[in-house]
Amino acid sequence: MRYTPAQTKEALEINEETLRHWRKSFVPLKGKRGYAPCFSPGDLLALKVVAKLHGLGVSVGQVKPFAIDLFKVCSQGVWSSLENKVLVFDGQVMDVMTVGDEERWAKLPRISIPLKPLIALLQQRLSEEEIRPAQPEILFPPLGVAQGRAK
Repeated sequence: MRYTPAQTKEALEINEETLRHWRKSFVPLKGKRGYAPCFSPGDLLALKVVAKLHGLGVSVGQVKPFAIDLFKVCSQGVWSSLENKVLVFDGQVMDVMTVGDEERWAKLPRISIPLKPLIALLQQRLSEEEIRPAQPEILFPPLGVAQGRAK
């Protein structure tokens, strides 16, 4: 499934300017232009990770060198196969590992972001989008239709 820029902004709860900036900043998003569906579920998850990191004070410039690997990892399979993964970032190294395997990072200052809650938020936002009608129904009163030509 592919998502439009509008669906992506809605799912990530970001504005147009933020998405435009991220498209310019991250190599995996270059060329994804226009209004047609062009974002994969992996793109959405990677962007949700970027949003989470940004919310924790990590700049886009700090994430930029890791973008290709981040988008690749988030696009490896269906979201359910990534729910037991944690993204670990210390400003110099970004790694994705299975929950519980972070002991080698235990004594280092780092940011750990479990992917499961991010996936759950994306699924919730996207399902809300599917439930909400694109345009509300317009109710018209029934009208009679005349047969033949008017004289």
